Amino acid sequence: MSWELLAAIYFGLMLALLFGGVWIAISLGAAGVVGLWMVKPALLGGIESVVWNTVDSFVLTAVPLFLFMGAVILHSGISARFYRSLSVWLTGVPGGLAQANIAACAIFAALCGSSVATAAAVGAIAIPEMKKRGYGLRPITGTLAAGGTLGILIPPSIPFIIYGSTVGESVGKLFVAGIIPGVMMTAVFMLFLAVQARFSPDQLPPSSERASWRQRMAGLLDLVPVVGLILVVIGGIYVGIMTPTEAAGIGAAGAVVVAAIYGGLTLDVLRRSLLDALRTNAMILFIVIGAQILSFALVSAGIPRAIVSAINALDAAPYMVLLLVVVMYLILGCLVDALSLMLLTLPVVHPVMMAAGFDPIWFGVVLVLLLEVGLITPPVGVNLFVIQGMAGTTLGEVSWGAFPYVLLLLAGVLALTIFPDIALWLPRRLF
Repeated sequence: MSWELLAAIYFGLMLALLFGGVWIAISLGAAGVVGLWMVKPALLGGIESVVWNTVDSFVLTAVPLFLFMGAVILHSGISARFYRSLSVWLTGVPGGLAQANIAACAIFAALCGSSVATAAAVGAIAIPEMKKRGYGLRPITGTLAAGGTLGILIPPSIPFIIYGSTVGESVGKLFVAGIIPGVMMTAVFMLFLAVQARFSPDQLPPSSERASWRQRMAGLLDLVPVVGLILVVIGGIYVGIMTPTEAAGIGAAGAVVVAAIYGGLTLDVLRRSLLDALRTNAMILFIVIGAQILSFALVSAGIPRAIVSAINALDAAPYMVLLLVVVMYLILGCLVDALSLMLLTLPVVHPVMMAAGFDPIWFGVVLVLLLEVGLITPPVGVNLFVIQGMAGTTLGEVSWGAFPYVLLLLAGVLALTIFPDIALWLPRRLF
């Protein structure tokens, strides 16, 4: 049986299940199981080893710990205090509270690993306040929807953990590689807001309030613990005294301590934080298991190797291969959620990109940027739906508000392509 027919069987089964309303994790795993049964039944016995090797992962242990750390920060009220203190420091900056949205979303999404949870948490505080002060709906919704996407690029990043464990790359290197691009994109977003405030004062009205230095210094009491927690977690990894999993454990314990100091740690907060981390981690882990079963089936059938050979036979330039991959992710990102899309495509796309000569760490950063685009593009941009419900507006209004940030993220991909050292310089220096 040709590899083209095998690929059609596997992906046809998967798509049929997905469009039939079957859960993503089951669709991926079932496609692999049924495909193996139809093509190579003798390999069905290897599935138990695939499942065990997937869950028996020291690296993946970091995921629930980071999720718990972020959940404690969000549920204990520390996130609200942080946002209000940050807005005090940014009152005189063009864009005002919209700038605070970008900065707060980027930091919180990095802590909790969920851009959706971050957009909801910051939006609950920001939307009423910004409406009261006369901000336009598009900058309100656009900054909240797009701001959360930065968190999956700025470490600690759960997509980097999943990518590293799936393709066998160093999560520490990926974390380091995400720093400069993450800071760069945050700065680009904020610069765009400053320009927009200059030319659209009706949408981003200048603030008549000016915070005193006493208010700003008082606000540091709410800023320092969160920033300090990030520095401890990330610094421990970069200095080399902690693995990402150990850093996640320190971060989770630190979040509990900070919440207790601020009086926000109650049994109810602890229960909700544990349940949130458990639910999200279970979802992620089942999707990872399903994707690994499908990947095992694809590799057993020789499909990734055959695709790489076919592309090499075309003698296509590496950047033409990259362009095709970018277009593919832009299209699929409109239809499939970010984590599922990454796990679904990596078994095929990663070997193709490596055969084209691209650095695996660099590609991990580019891939996360492309996944961010999918979070804010309709019809399946999850962040758009969350903000739409909270702002009480239409999906079209939120989509237009987020559209400039889609272009900025694509500009970031272009910058990384032209200057790959934006992502690779720091890992080379530290490793």
